[in-house]
Amino acid sequence: MGNGQLKIFLSYHKNTPVYKSEIFQPIHVGAVLHDYALDFAQNDDAGKNISELNPYYCELTGHYWVLKNYLPTCDDEYIGFAHYRRLPDLMNISEEDTPSIYGMNYSESLAFFSQLNSAGLSQYLSKYDVVLPCTCYMYENTVNPMLREDMEHYNLYDHFCLEHKNDLLDTLKAVFMLVYPDDVPVLEECYKSEKSHFYNIYYMKTELLKDFLEWQFEILEYMNQAIGGWAQIKYNRMAGFVAELLINVWLKLERNKNLKIGYAPIYMIDFEAEYIQKANEYHSQGLFNEAIGELKKLLEVASDNFSVAFSIAELSLAVNNVAQSKEYFTVSSEFAYRADDYFRLAMLSAHYPDADYAKTSELYEKAINAQPDEKFYASSYLAFSEQLHDINMSAQAWKFLLNFELTPEEKEQYEKFKKVYDMVNK
Repeated sequence: MGNGQLKIFLSYHKNTPVYKSEIFQPIHVGAVLHDYALDFAQNDDAGKNISELNPYYCELTGHYWVLKNYLPTCDDEYIGFAHYRRLPDLMNISEEDTPSIYGMNYSESLAFFSQLNSAGLSQYLSKYDVVLPCTCYMYENTVNPMLREDMEHYNLYDHFCLEHKNDLLDTLKAVFMLVYPDDVPVLEECYKSEKSHFYNIYYMKTELLKDFLEWQFEILEYMNQAIGGWAQIKYNRMAGFVAELLINVWLKLERNKNLKIGYAPIYMIDFEAEYIQKANEYHSQGLFNEAIGELKKLLEVASDNFSVAFSIAELSLAVNNVAQSKEYFTVSSEFAYRADDYFRLAMLSAHYPDADYAKTSELYEKAINAQPDEKFYASSYLAFSEQLHDINMSAQAWKFLLNFELTPEEKEQYEKFKKVYDMVNK
């Protein structure tokens, strides 16, 4: 397999506009979990694979497929990875790590990237061992290549703990101390850095890619064992996020200190703007059914499926289309993984005419378990249970709330509840 200078595998998980050429090869990630085929893409569930782990490993299930099934027999000089909505500009690579992330609409991007071919790229490829996007500063809820003086920025460790699971980086350090103790200072240096590479986008010489991927998946497997398995709801997408960090560490290892690194501009392809604009226009005019129609189109290409499906469910309920609302409630539930996702679903669930309060209670508990250090979700669960006058549900809510420091008012409220509960359950 492979007979060119460069092959970039593009991760896809749905039918969206396609980039496919002698350079770009679509790969369907998480294929084993989907009941649809992407005819234009290589499935990641063929041969040796971890396709079923896609909810945790994200695009890395495609990377694993390439490592185990493509690399052993290919003769491409360079191989790499990008996403269907984030593509590297391979003709403007620089040695300077300067801000270079741009927006581009789909029609422009098709014309732009159709120009690329291996022969035309030969002069750029030979200069570098590894090519990546520019590094980014880290802010709450976002990253950006520009230093924003008006926003607080974080080092990598603090940002990861703020946005994700704070136990994972300590576990990662423990793994390094066990397996690669000499590289712990490199890991700590990356933790302290205020800039980082993101997106799991890069290409490199094939032998280097093999070294990196084997090293990366070995570390992720050690972490899998240390945390009791990635396949837990609280670790949705977390292996993929840890991998974003690992490319930074690998580049700083002693054996890689002389690598020639280039930085490619990244174009963020906007498939969504037209649908969002139309949906917002219809919504502002009170034309909810028309807005729903645009959102249904958007669901086919959206990066945040939860928010789109949830909006359809919410608007459908507003126009009294309960059956459609429940259909898209189910769709959004399939994409929920954040505490706020479950919380929003719980709030919507409680508003159905024939509300299933047991389901609503389950969603509140998922929100709490997804972010167990946030008191808000436990307090909201209690308020909901008291509104229903359901003493057993209130008891369950209090069980969660008692994990937090209570205010004097909450302590008094709990004592009153406990007296009533004990009397009822004598």
